[in-house]
Amino acid sequence: MTKKYAPFLLSGLLVSAGTFANVEENQGAHGMLLANLSTVDSMQDQYDYETQIERIENRDIPTRTRALTGIEYENINPDGQGNIEYLHYIYADGFTRVTDYFSMGYVLKEIHFKDDGNSVGQANYTELIPAFFFPISENIRGNLFMGYEKVIGNGYGWNYDKYKFKPGLDFDLGNHFLHVNVELGYEDNHGDNGAFFETEPLYLYNLTDSINLGAKVLYVDVDNDWNYREFAVKPLVQFNFDNGNYLELRYENGWLEGAAGQMKHDYNIYALYTELPINDTFSILADIQYKMLETSKGNAPDQDIFFSKVGIVWKF
Repeated sequence: MTKKYAPFLLSGLLVSAGTFANVEENQGAHGMLLANLSTVDSMQDQYDYETQIERIENRDIPTRTRALTGIEYENINPDGQGNIEYLHYIYADGFTRVTDYFSMGYVLKEIHFKDDGNSVGQANYTELIPAFFFPISENIRGNLFMGYEKVIGNGYGWNYDKYKFKPGLDFDLGNHFLHVNVELGYEDNHGDNGAFFETEPLYLYNLTDSINLGAKVLYVDVDNDWNYREFAVKPLVQFNFDNGNYLELRYENGWLEGAAGQMKHDYNIYALYTELPINDTFSILADIQYKMLETSKGNAPDQDIFFSKVGIVWKF
């Protein structure tokens, strides 16, 4: 990929490896859809599959390992009910390039759950993500991500195994960049099992040397007892400053539904993501989001959600 798209490497574009499990397993806490959307879990929140492709394929970066260590916090405030909180201690979340055509991703973290201020459980989260890259032509590249996700919890903590397969294509055409993908998987939720499908194409336009404009479109379909579906459009703008600082502003508009369409939320998300280099090895990462969900079907309450993630990105 040409360097003009390097800002995207740092982007906090959101596709969570644990999104589906979070929505499915926790919707029963208050009998509602919880707004995990794409932001409750691992660096596939922040360092999603497409972002990893960009980082690994950026050949002018000599480092082989890039990962995040930090804290993630989300507070879900349903109207008329107690808050639900998720606190993630992220020990390591990143990728290591083994060869020009193969990288290994990994996520190690601990998740704590609170309901109306009371601790209700915790979970240990582990994920392995082998990734393969292959050139097709001068302007087209292919990639394949596979994943195994294991979460072991107690109390209200999640317990599941997940298997994922995600092929994709990158089209780099001058000032235009397009990424398309399809993710297929199966989740063993120890009772509520099911397959899932997701696609999230990305388009970027290189407006200037320091500004990219773009958008993503997300569609998710989970085939289990909850029958979760989601659709969203995510316009964004990226700024890459001469001093190495990076800023992304993003807006998301979409809907999510469950219970075979009996419950539905429309949502808006306002997000700011930045990465500030300290030196060649360390950077400070911050991601702040505010989400508003309005019930359009069913008796689930409206929700206001605050999300934040801070940490140190390290590379060597």
